[in-house]
This record gives sequence, C-alpha cells and structure tokens, in this order.
Amino acid sequence: MKLRKYDEKELKKLQQIELKILKEFISICDKHSLDYYLYGGTNLGAIRHSGFIPWDDDIDVIMFRDDYNKFLKIISETKMGEFKLINSNVYEDYFLQHSKLTLKNTTFEEWWNKQVSYDVGIFIDIFCLDNVPNNPKKRDLHVKIIRCINKAIAVATLKDIEYRGNISRNISKLIHQLLKIIHLKPKHLQKISNKLLTKYKEDNCDFVCDICSLNYTQIYDKKDFIPPKKVKFEDIEANVPNNSDKILTQIYGDYMQMPPEDKRYNHAPENLDFGPY
Repeated sequence: MKLRKYDEKELKKLQQIELKILKEFISICDKHSLDYYLYGGTNLGAIRHSGFIPWDDDIDVIMFRDDYNKFLKIISETKMGEFKLINSNVYEDYFLQHSKLTLKNTTFEEWWNKQVSYDVGIFIDIFCLDNVPNNPKKRDLHVKIIRCINKAIAVATLKDIEYRGNISRNISKLIHQLLKIIHLKPKHLQKISNKLLTKYKEDNCDFVCDICSLNYTQIYDKKDFIPPKKVKFEDIEANVPNNSDKILTQIYGDYMQMPPEDKRYNHAPENLDFGPY
C-alpha cells in the first residue's frame, strides 16, 4: 500500500471528478430501483467526514449480486456517453473481479496498467456482495478457494506483480510462465471463480462477503446492510449500510479515530491526467 501526497488543488479536482462518476452511478441505480451502498473508505468518509477522507483518492461502492448483475446488463444495453464500464466481461485481461465505472479521456494509471490492453480513466470501484454458507468451516473453505483462484487470475494475467520481496516477485513470474505453457488462460479461471461466487442461493444464507476484496475479506450479516440509509456525502446524499457502525468497526476497529500518517493509504497513481475536465 502506498500514499501519494497530492497538492490540495490536484486532490480536490480528482475527488470532484470521482464524485461526478458517483452521481452518474447513483442516477442509474435510482432509475432502475437498484440498491447500492457506499463501501470501505467511502463509507467511512461519509460517516466520519460527511464526504471524502481528506487524503482519499477513490470511491468504493458495493451491491448485492442480483442488483450487481442487473446493473451490468443495464450498462451493456445503454449508451454511456462520457462514461465507460471496465470488467472481465469487456476485457479478457482484466484480472480483478469487480467493475470500474470510468470517465473517458482521463487517465488514472496504476502500477499494473502498462501490462494490459486497455486504458483506465478516473473511476469508481463497484464491488459485489455474494452469499456464503452459514456453517463457519464451510464458509472459510469457500472463501479461501475463491481467493486462491483470484490470485491465480492476477498471476496469469500480469507478467510482473509488485511484491515487497524479490523472491515472491520471481515466484510470481515463474508461475505466470507455467500457466502460459499449460494454456490455462485468465478467462478460464474467471469462469471457475464466477461459478463459485454464485454457488450459494440467498434463501439459504444469512451471511455475505466481498470475497474479491483486495485488502480485507469480511463476513457480514446480511441484515446489517438492509435497508440502506441515506447520509451526506459531499454535496449529495448517498446510501450506506443500515448498520454502518458494525460494518466499519469490523473493518477498521475504532473508525472515528484518525489514523497516524504512516497508516494512511490511497491508490497513488503513477500517471494522472484530467483530460478535458
């Protein structure tokens, strides 16, 4: 995890563009009666700051699987104008399991962007909540298997993955070559992952999980999300989970306490371009 120290004007402009994308996302969800929730640091920002965490440079939202799939179908059938959706349905070498709603003609380049076939503009992340078994042991195994497959997708897609140590980096490169030799392509692994993610039906599950989370995997009680609540986020009102206190405590502990500077992170893009905006 890194922290990019923006100058105040640059960060404010980035946040305003991300807010523009969020407004478009909310407009689509409201029009089609889809539930969504501000998530992670964005939920935390809404509760603690009534907007962005001061150093944050992204927006995260999350949806239950049914609404998420409906959203993807709506986007695929809609002319999006200045916006574009990026996910594995659109690009075979997209290695993440969530979607990004991006603004065309902008650039938000992270360390991995030069290794894929598409450009990533300034975006918001759209994550998905999937049902997981009520039985703790069965649930734990289910989550671990999917997370292993998702790591394999990243290794199969990217030639060079950033790790803190050279040994892990070299092992990743070796596995990448082996997967190419045996012709195990990312799209095949994506199919396996998607099948497992949707394995459990809602009627039999009280718990959900953002299994594909990049930084933390939390098991949530479904009823802590429903129904969504409206809170202030910058100059709009947006949905947050019904029991944000419980969810944020799970993730961050004493979330109302500001972290020390050495514990503050953001996406830290290597190249940022606002284009015509």
